[in-house]
Amino acid sequence: MKIKICIVTVFYMIMPGPADIAGHVSSLGDFTILNVSQVCADEGFPTDVKTQKEVVRPRVKKFRKGDKFVIVLIPEKNVFDQRNQYKHITNYLSKKLDLDVQAEILPSYGDICRAFLRGEADAGFFGGFSYIMTRNKVAIEPVARPVWLDNSSTYSGYIFVRRDSGIRTVEDMEGKSIALVHRATTAGYIFPRAYFKRHGISDMENYFSKIYFAGSHDTSAWAVYTGEADIGSCKNRIFNALAREDQDFRNQMVVLAESQEMPSNGLAVSRYLDPALKSRIKNLLLNLDKSREGRLVLKNFGAVRFIETRDEDYALQDQMIKEAGVDIETNACGYMIRGGR
Repeated sequence: MKIKICIVTVFYMIMPGPADIAGHVSSLGDFTILNVSQVCADEGFPTDVKTQKEVVRPRVKKFRKGDKFVIVLIPEKNVFDQRNQYKHITNYLSKKLDLDVQAEILPSYGDICRAFLRGEADAGFFGGFSYIMTRNKVAIEPVARPVWLDNSSTYSGYIFVRRDSGIRTVEDMEGKSIALVHRATTAGYIFPRAYFKRHGISDMENYFSKIYFAGSHDTSAWAVYTGEADIGSCKNRIFNALAREDQDFRNQMVVLAESQEMPSNGLAVSRYLDPALKSRIKNLLLNLDKSREGRLVLKNFGAVRFIETRDEDYALQDQMIKEAGVDIETNACGYMIRGGR
């Protein structure tokens, strides 16, 4: 099986403005890396992204044995680790469904929207904000999400600094630099934006000296640790994993604020899938922990089971988006990874 992975998050990508990544194609084993040219260029809402109803009235999509079934992902951490993690799920589903289930890591949320609209994506693992934005343009529905090894099925957002920075309050942050993740993440953008608005900061661009968009949660954390940015935000699970793996990181970093718990990244599928296939996928995931084979898949994936997930589970994110002042109708599927002031 050959998996295409489009990478915009290189191992260290913090930049103060738009970037131009030269386009290259290279092969590593059984998957291909595509470095996309100018994917970091500043882009507003793309006018070519229409709603599914505006594009066409889709028919129910059915599959035959061996057909390709695409699950899309957005870079969340080192893409090589992410690809290795999700292959355990896709390989299991391929075997049980008699389909060629592939995971494709796309460079932006706009690309995920376009993939669904063009019929090139059948399902995707979404964070809260990315699910809500995509749901605004594309007919998708959540079905399940993992319960991780610590028995959590939720995550929170962190705002953090280096312990030796002297920063402890919002007032201390004025004129400093901040590393966010991406304009389409809850923990890495919506939460800090809402947090600062609650503290009277409605214009982050003028309050901070620079706003960097790191592209992934771990890159945002490392940017603060290495001194490239003064303040950062990311998912607690990613931050805590780095702290467990690196003692100096754990000693040097301090968390100043944490959001409420929100549903972890879950699988959402196209509403136009054959209902029987949709039900089969859901049942396979929800029953993984019931068999020896399934438990091994879960162990390799890093989870203990999957639980049912519904649209109403994202009510907290809906509320936080409103508090942050983000207009979903204007911004849905329009964000590319880009630099800020």
